[in-house]
Amino acid sequence: MTLLPPRDLTTRPITDRVKESVFSILTPRLPGAVVADLFCGTGSLGLEALSRGARRAIMVDTDKDALKRLRKNIEKLRFDSQASVIPVNAFRKGIPILPQDKIESGELDSSQPESDMTEPAISKSVRKCNLVFVDPPYKLSRDTAEQSLLGKLLEIVSGQLENRGLVVVRHEKRSVLLKSYADLYEIDRREYGGMAVTFLEKAVE
Repeated sequence: MTLLPPRDLTTRPITDRVKESVFSILTPRLPGAVVADLFCGTGSLGLEALSRGARRAIMVDTDKDALKRLRKNIEKLRFDSQASVIPVNAFRKGIPILPQDKIESGELDSSQPESDMTEPAISKSVRKCNLVFVDPPYKLSRDTAEQSLLGKLLEIVSGQLENRGLVVVRHEKRSVLLKSYADLYEIDRREYGGMAVTFLEKAVE
C-alpha cells in the first residue's frame, strides 16, 4: 500500500518493517473493528487497518499539510465511506465527536468548530472503538506519568474503548509507560531501534 508521505519531518512516518511487525500482532483484532488513529499524520496506521478488514477509521491530527495528504490517500485507496478526518487536538478530547448527520458519510468540514461536534465519530450502532493508535510527537510522550499529557489522554481513551479493546502507543525507546492507566493495562512492548511500541488492553468492566 503506497501512500503520499509527509512533506517534512513534522510527522514521523513508521517504517514498513515496524508496521508489518505491529500489524502481525493486530491481525486477529482487525476484521470489523472500529479504529481511531490519533496523531495520524498522513494516515499510515489507520489506513493499513482499513486495508486489513477494519470497518471504520477515525483519523485525527492538527497538521494541515498532513491532513491534505491524508485526504488524498483516502481518496486514492477508495476509503471515503469508511474514514472520518477530524482536525482537532487529540490531547483535549481523545477520540473526537462528529455531528450525527456526518457519522455515516465519514465527512467533516475542517472549518467546523469543535464545539459543534456533538455525536461520537463512529456508526450509530457502535459507541466505542475496538482499537486506538496513539502516536504523538516524541517530545510530548516522554513524560508518561499518570497526570502527564499522555497519561491523561490514555485515561480518556480508556473510557472510549470496548472491553478488551487495545491501545497501541508509539514512543521513544527510552520512555517507559506505566503498567496501567485507568482501565488500561500493558500486555506487550516491542522495541525497534530507537523507538518502542507499547500495547495496552482495556480490562472488562
